[in-house]
Amino acid sequence: MRTTPIQTHDISPVFPILIVVSGWILFNFAFSHTGWRAFSRRYPARSRPPGRIYTSPSSCFGSNSAGYNNAVLVVFTEAGVYFYAAFLFRVFHPPFLVPWASVRRVEKKEIFFRRRYQLDIEDAAGKIRVLLPKKVEDDLFKYYKPA
Repeated sequence: MRTTPIQTHDISPVFPILIVVSGWILFNFAFSHTGWRAFSRRYPARSRPPGRIYTSPSSCFGSNSAGYNNAVLVVFTEAGVYFYAAFLFRVFHPPFLVPWASVRRVEKKEIFFRRRYQLDIEDAAGKIRVLLPKKVEDDLFKYYKPA
C-alpha cells in the first residue's frame, strides 16, 4: 500500500478561510463583552417583536470604545426598545429588550447636516448610547413618554 503525501495546494484555499472565520468569531466574542452581553443577560428577548426595524448608524455599549456602526437594529415596542445585531454580528450577540424606564434621555441632534435622535440608556446593566435616523420620530414618541 502506497500513501501519497498531502499536496500543499490541496489545503491552501481552506487555511485562509479558516483564519478569517476564526478571527471574525473571536472578534465578535471580544466585542460582545464590552457591554452588549450585560444587557442581553439582564433583558433577554425570545423573539423579535412586530414593528418597524431601524438601523442605528452608531451605537455604543458600555464604554465609548465599543462602537457599532450600522450593525445594530432597533424596534420600538410598548414594553421597551428591542435591540438585535445585524446578520454578520449575531454570533455572541443575543437580542434583548430594554424597558422604557431605563431610557434616561432622548435628544434631537444634527450631525453632519442630518437630523438624528440619540437615546441614552442607563441602568444596572450599564450604558447604551444609540443614534437613530430622524424617521424613528413617529414610532419613538408613540411609546416613549418623557418624564
